[in-house]
Amino acid sequence: MNYILDSVISLASMASNVYVQDISDSPEEVRATISTGVSVNHLVTILIALFGGWIWEALGIETLFVLSAVLGLCNSAYAATIKVDRKARRGAA
Repeated sequence: MNYILDSVISLASMASNVYVQDISDSPEEVRATISTGVSVNHLVTILIALFGGWIWEALGIETLFVLSAVLGLCNSAYAATIKVDRKARRGAA
């Protein structure tokens, strides 16, 4: 199960990198955006792991899983709101 989740996370990371390359104006912007994203993702991952451990100890694993599911749904809903100008994309290709 952990292998499947790790694969899904890796695919999502690759998809976000492709999206950044698609909407950026220059290679420098791509490098800066991806490196900043990796740094922020690392920081957030460490903090969420600590916070998740605290929730597990204080409120139980059920609460942790429910909060994780809600966070995943919120993330998906937010990602669905991102709009891309299709005319600009066609012109860049």
